[in-house]
Amino acid sequence: MKQVFFKCSNLIIILFLMYCSAPVEDDRGFLRIDENGRYFVFDNGTPYIPIGFNKFRFFLDDEPIIDSLLNLWSSYGVNYLRVWMGGGSEPEFPVGTFDETRMKKIDYIITKCEEYGIYLSLCFWDENTLRTDVGYGWNSERMAYNISIDNLGTTSNPEDLKGVEHEPSWNALKNRYAVFVNRWNHHKGIMMWDLVNDGKKTEEWKNQMYDYVRSLDPNNHIIGFQYNTGRDPNGEMDCGSVRVYDYNPEGNDPEEMTKALFDRILEAIQHGDPVYCGEGRMHYAEAEPYELERFYLHTLWGPIAVGAAGNLHAWVCRTKEGRWPDHSIQELKWMRQYSDFCNKIDWSHFNSKNINHLVSTMDQDIIAYACGDENQMLLYLMYDDPDHQFNPVSTTLNINVDLKNPPYKLNWIDIRTGDVIKTHKIESFPVDIEVPTFRDGIFGQLM
Repeated sequence: MKQVFFKCSNLIIILFLMYCSAPVEDDRGFLRIDENGRYFVFDNGTPYIPIGFNKFRFFLDDEPIIDSLLNLWSSYGVNYLRVWMGGGSEPEFPVGTFDETRMKKIDYIITKCEEYGIYLSLCFWDENTLRTDVGYGWNSERMAYNISIDNLGTTSNPEDLKGVEHEPSWNALKNRYAVFVNRWNHHKGIMMWDLVNDGKKTEEWKNQMYDYVRSLDPNNHIIGFQYNTGRDPNGEMDCGSVRVYDYNPEGNDPEEMTKALFDRILEAIQHGDPVYCGEGRMHYAEAEPYELERFYLHTLWGPIAVGAAGNLHAWVCRTKEGRWPDHSIQELKWMRQYSDFCNKIDWSHFNSKNINHLVSTMDQDIIAYACGDENQMLLYLMYDDPDHQFNPVSTTLNINVDLKNPPYKLNWIDIRTGDVIKTHKIESFPVDIEVPTFRDGIFGQLM
């Protein structure tokens, strides 16, 4: 009898441990656009803001590496990744035939991301594959659509894949997108279908493919796409995406690139959709460590103060050694601190508008950005030192807003530690505030 009892007890313990270690079923539903058209929200009302980066050819890694990286990243607050089907990791070859090994790797990534609470933007097509001057482009050995590469290709002209007029190419791409959507639409861990990277498609292509993908998906995932730098998304999909690189604007200056990104956010949010920051990063091989640090921090904390839904989703550019490194532990620590802050905000009830014109500083080299509604504001001050010395500075900030329920408190947050370093109590507006000393950027929350 004792033996039976112990066996039953051991079985209960094993089952309990299995239950505790099993992935938690995500009952929040699918991700949607919030009712204000500003941010993202789950079906059950839980707010979400994408905190993460690009990992464009993730499914070329081995499964143990994928699991290890997802475990690491999630522990630092990462809840978003963007991956590609293409760009040197093409799963379709020949046209209409999909490499099951690569497709299963995406299955694995999606499942593991759901386990770790990381949501995916799946990019279906990289328009750079139509280029003739790159090794992974039109002349690549895995460019299935080029009929000179494979006799099941659809065309000898890459321009035929940019519109809907060339029926073999258009129908093949529709089939490609249908395969992806039909295979993965039941996954809650997919944030959005990202239709095109570096989109150069015609208006007809974008409109018709949007409608087609929408018709295929019974779960109505968010649909988006990403232009290259400097393009206004024009409200063409469910949400807008903007990005910035050193070649647009020309040069590798952290503050100039940040200002360009923020200007693009301001342009895009006028269309009434959430705007998330897509790819971006300085050129590693041409930048000094402190320049890389400044740009990373500006584009980590700054975008949400302008009105974007999340940080710049950094693409880690090649180093001087030619490598594509993952994020450093220091960068992940900064992301952890930013994530901790973001998780304190109820984004689904933050009906923010950009209010840059209602904040100003006494120092022309310190630029103030702000967004807010009638209850709270987010602020980012960026020091654009013309001498590039970046010694500690301070300034006076004027705030001239019409908030409804004073008194308010303004917390100043150190972008390197995530700590509140000073708090002001504010009884009325307009008001002048002495900003605590900072080096290159400082974040504020008024509530």
